[in-house]
Amino acid sequence: GTGTGPNDTSGSYDGTHVHAWFLEPSPGSNHAVLTPAGLENIAHHRYVPGDYTVLDNLLNPMWTYLTSLLPLWLAPNAVTTMGGLHCGLSYAVLWMYSPNFDVVVPDWVVLLSGYCTIAYYTLDCMDGKQA
Repeated sequence: GTGTGPNDTSGSYDGTHVHAWFLEPSPGSNHAVLTPAGLENIAHHRYVPGDYTVLDNLLNPMWTYLTSLLPLWLAPNAVTTMGGLHCGLSYAVLWMYSPNFDVVVPDWVVLLSGYCTIAYYTLDCMDGKQA
């Protein structure tokens, strides 16, 4: 079971902290998060990028062109943030019209969400080229 805390005198405290979302071993409970073999795997890990998709190959010239329009002083993280703001805008407008996502929203809201999704994807692809 999960005891009430380190001051529990009933003997039922098992070293975990009770959270609203999950149970987590306490720092002093000697529960290893990673095994020595796991640490060894991390130390010798080598990143291998995946292949480009058909969509990547199709849209890459557009992303390259759009990236060339960005000023060189603009940080790649700013491009990423602009993409994230599109996601936030889409969510906020959808939530305004249907807080429980159980009401049909106006067509323009659906179109806005589609635009924001495309803008996010485009800006996300551009940020790597800006770097």
